[in-house]
Amino acid sequence: MKKTRVLILCLGFIVLFSSSQAMAIDLYGFGSYWDKEDVDGTWGGGLGLSLGLFTDYLRLDGRAYFFENIDLGTDELQLLPFDVGLQVHLLPDGKLDPYFLAGVSYVYADADLFDVDSSLGGYVGAGLDLALGDSPFKIFGEALYRFNEIEVKYFEDISVSGFTGNVGIKLHF
Repeated sequence: MKKTRVLILCLGFIVLFSSSQAMAIDLYGFGSYWDKEDVDGTWGGGLGLSLGLFTDYLRLDGRAYFFENIDLGTDELQLLPFDVGLQVHLLPDGKLDPYFLAGVSYVYADADLFDVDSSLGGYVGAGLDLALGDSPFKIFGEALYRFNEIEVKYFEDISVSGFTGNVGIKLHF
């Protein structure tokens, strides 16, 4: 329940503090694969919202990921990243729109047997939107690198830094 409140609060701030002349909104869902350094890669998905910020070239972006549990041998680690960042679009009105993205991540971490701490980190990446004719839908793909480390009491910290690939569909209005 606490995760849901944090997500709603973050999305509320995005809506309140964005002000674009066009005020275009993207709602999107995606499939994702996260390849981490110290633990196995994980499949998952996510939801996101982005809003124009001052111009069509700059967007404020918020997203939440949902990944499978990660096997630690004697325990399972649950990781839920929440990202807030900026997207810089190069051709926002084009059929193909490449963009760069960067921001901060809060990775919620939980395990049954180990005492793990959630942590802040960051990410950088690039993506490409493909408009589907005159419809409000776009297909997109992204590659980003996440910088993050999970602190484990009485054990060595776990680096969850690594590449993430996202592919999904956006509703642009």
